[in-house]
Amino acid sequence: MLKRHQTGKRMSQVVEAPAGATMLYFAGQIASDRTLDLEGQTRNILDKLDALLAEAGSDRSRIVSAMIWLSDIRNRHAVNAVWDAWVPEGAAPARACVEARLAEPTDLIEIQIVAVR
Repeated sequence: MLKRHQTGKRMSQVVEAPAGATMLYFAGQIASDRTLDLEGQTRNILDKLDALLAEAGSDRSRIVSAMIWLSDIRNRHAVNAVWDAWVPEGAAPARACVEARLAEPTDLIEIQIVAVR
């Protein structure tokens, strides 16, 4: 079982994975439809992550950490609203959210996670 320290709705300051847990490292995910607005791209990525987690035998309650890159950090509040609705109660991962120049101008967000099975 994961042990979370100083857990809030959005993030935990520390997440401990039990010894022997199978760690799952996911590639950064971008939206499949980059014509969507930021909230749409965020939802699209989270849907992709749900599918990848399921394929790997895990789920969003088992996410240890998340890294979010935004093309414009001023838009983090819109992302946080979608993220907060997606993260299960009491299961917020350790998380960072930063601004970065993404690969394409139509990429508004990229998310990478680490989870356990």
